[in-house]
Amino acid sequence: MWKVLVQFVVVCALSLSAVTQAWAEDANVARAVFSSDVIDREPIDDIGNTIKVEYGEIQRVYFFTDLRGMSGSLVTHRWKLDGIDQADVGFEIGGDRWRVWSSKRLMPGFDGTWSVDIIRDGQVIETHSFDYVDDY
Repeated sequence: MWKVLVQFVVVCALSLSAVTQAWAEDANVARAVFSSDVIDREPIDDIGNTIKVEYGEIQRVYFFTDLRGMSGSLVTHRWKLDGIDQADVGFEIGGDRWRVWSSKRLMPGFDGTWSVDIIRDGQVIETHSFDYVDDY
């Protein structure tokens, strides 16, 4: 009896492992873009990897992500400046395709390398970055 029960538990564990692996493989970040704005759930542009400080101006930078297969997950955009955490913005993912975005106000003196970690259920799945450059 115990042998049958142990075999059943092992088969269940292997099946769960296969389902979990398939779930993880189906989940992905279809797009990740830094933009100057998001309108109608789409970034209006791709501002690239270098942004110049506009003297005396406050600039807002948006980070847009198009997420697939992550329904029910908690996804966080973790903004960092030169590797130091600046802000966490969390999202509860409500469907198989979910578009989310967060933004950061960049002021003079905030120059350096900015990055955003995309964190799913506590694990970093991607990181994107840009340089905020002061040419003055």
